[in-house]
Amino acid sequence: MPRVSDAVVVLEDDPVVRRGVVEQIEASARFSVVAEAADLTSARKAIQTTNAVVGVFDLELRDGSALPLIPVAVERGMSVLVLTIWDDDERVYEAIAAGAGGYLLKGDASAGRVAESLGVLVDGGAPISPTIARRLLDDFRVRAPKKRELEPAPDVSSLSEREREIIELFAKGATYDEVASLLALSVNTVRHHVRSMYRKLHVCSKTEAVSLAFPRA
Repeated sequence: MPRVSDAVVVLEDDPVVRRGVVEQIEASARFSVVAEAADLTSARKAIQTTNAVVGVFDLELRDGSALPLIPVAVERGMSVLVLTIWDDDERVYEAIAAGAGGYLLKGDASAGRVAESLGVLVDGGAPISPTIARRLLDDFRVRAPKKRELEPAPDVSSLSEREREIIELFAKGATYDEVASLLALSVNTVRHHVRSMYRKLHVCSKTEAVSLAFPRA
């Protein structure tokens, strides 16, 4: 009996393909196949009764889709590598959403690639066929929120002389009315200068403006 960390279940309905996958795995020094299945009943039994912690799953078995078996395997602590001909977005996303940790197209499963991918999966990686990975990245870019254009860094030196006077008084704790009185301005004029100051400093309050202009204030 192989160590638990080496045990593999293979779900594949094509006997020729299954034999090739099993031979690849058995040829590795790290993994051994403990069960094979070509139909859903045998597949479920293999998942539930073996000590396997990693599985190679074709998505379509002899009598139906193996997608529902992925979460069953994951719940038992098994990592799942999908090995299939299906590259359509629907199946890819369904398999990943169900818990598959890797997605390899059979056309990419050259000699040794399956065992290599199992090693990556067990070690915490996510083996994915390059064409699938590219589409996932492209889809992520489309779905990701657009990054806002970077605003120029606030520059205190851009403040006018009057704005500097006002912010200095704010730093000393003066109110709008007190600033207006000290500078012989109307409160509305003070507010006009403050709005201009906020725009230049990219802030929304007196506290933010003072903190930016006088970091130790």
